[in-house]
Amino acid sequence: MTATATILNVWCLHAATGTDVGVNQAVADLAAAIPLTELGAGSLEDVVRAAPSVVQMIDTARSDPDDLYITTDTGGGLARSIWPGGEQTVSIQAGQSASPGISVPVSFAQNVSLWDFDSVSSDDLLGSVQILEEEQGRGNIAKLARSDVEGSVYYVTYSVN
Repeated sequence: MTATATILNVWCLHAATGTDVGVNQAVADLAAAIPLTELGAGSLEDVVRAAPSVVQMIDTARSDPDDLYITTDTGGGLARSIWPGGEQTVSIQAGQSASPGISVPVSFAQNVSLWDFDSVSSDDLLGSVQILEEEQGRGNIAKLARSDVEGSVYYVTYSVN
């Protein structure tokens, strides 16, 4: 008999950084030339070294939510979504959670991937967890799903019966 995992909760600790087309455009829209003395910088190197901080400040100010959906494989696309369904997404930010309440069969191991829908480019993988059949009967389990590339951190809570 195949086990069944129920995904109980998805909790966003940190949404994707959002350093996407919008952030890249915001950086590109910065002044093309600024006298360094106006910035208080001593050299061009100081300005270049500060660029990651500029991107981080823009990212923090934007604080875009993730347009979350879930698949059971590592290929994104709303057509493959098992939640929320109907090629829809759920808007979620840091500190928020969603309760999918969906069940998936688990034969040995089952991947569950979290995605951020992106209408401009390909969707962003926010992280994945591996649900194991051997976890059957162990109660609620929370696993970390994260992406160093996107800067996202989520906990996925599930039970296997």
